Amino acid sequence: MPSLRSIRGRIKSVKNTRQITKAMEMVASAKMRKAQMRVRDTRPYAEKILELMVRLSAIESHRPNIFFKTRPVTTIGIILVTTDRGLCGPINANVIRQVNKFMADRPGVRFEFVAIGKKGQDFLRRTGLKAVGSISGVKDRGKIEEILPATQVAIEEFQEGRWDEVWVFFTEFVSTLSQKPRVEKLLPIGPDVVEGGGKGASPFLGEYLYEPDTTEILDVLIPRYFESIVFQRVMENFASEYSARMMAMRNATSNAKEVIYQMTLIYNKLRQAAITREISEIASGADAVQQG
Repeated sequence: MPSLRSIRGRIKSVKNTRQITKAMEMVASAKMRKAQMRVRDTRPYAEKILELMVRLSAIESHRPNIFFKTRPVTTIGIILVTTDRGLCGPINANVIRQVNKFMADRPGVRFEFVAIGKKGQDFLRRTGLKAVGSISGVKDRGKIEEILPATQVAIEEFQEGRWDEVWVFFTEFVSTLSQKPRVEKLLPIGPDVVEGGGKGASPFLGEYLYEPDTTEILDVLIPRYFESIVFQRVMENFASEYSARMMAMRNATSNAKEVIYQMTLIYNKLRQAAITREISEIASGADAVQQG
């Protein structure tokens, strides 16, 4: 049976933990709202440039542009977007589970990674998978330049033929209560660039005029497309991280409150039992004195 002193110490410890989780919940809530705004701001541009590249893939499919040509797949490059910190629910575990499933479904294929986020780097170290590049410390309000080392490595690996496809794994922000792991194909560019069916081209079937010509435009546009898509997916991951952390800390605060309530009940019962025992001892002593 625990002593009253030990129970008081445990109650104090849980109360301190509750204060920390409550503060973390409030911080995550404030950051989540800002991250949601950034996601809403970046989505239209990412969707439009993706649509444009799908259209161009149909036009350029007969030309020798490496970014639109499919080839036998022996090595796949994966850009793995995870968080730098924990305490954000299962979002990292879910996206890593998607990676494992993706690799299991493609036996005989070699996989190499570019990790954005410390949790992804830890996963690659634990499993011994090859990482050709990694970055961490990307800020949720940062600029696209922060992820350029990762995107440049991926583009170079694909251009030089060491990677036959490039995929990105991240967590998509759906709502405060829902974040879904997603996988998308980025290179080579074609109608199937989004696995499982993407939005694809707009139902408005118009033609674009390209000046001076598509070759010069593509030399500039393809790196911008790749960087924009990856950057937008990183922003999606930030919004998902803050939403998941807010809910995790809210649940932790609620659980701490319940633990404090239960421990207080136990403390009061033990205290009452101790008082009752002391009263009984006093009454027994008084009876003994009177009988003597």
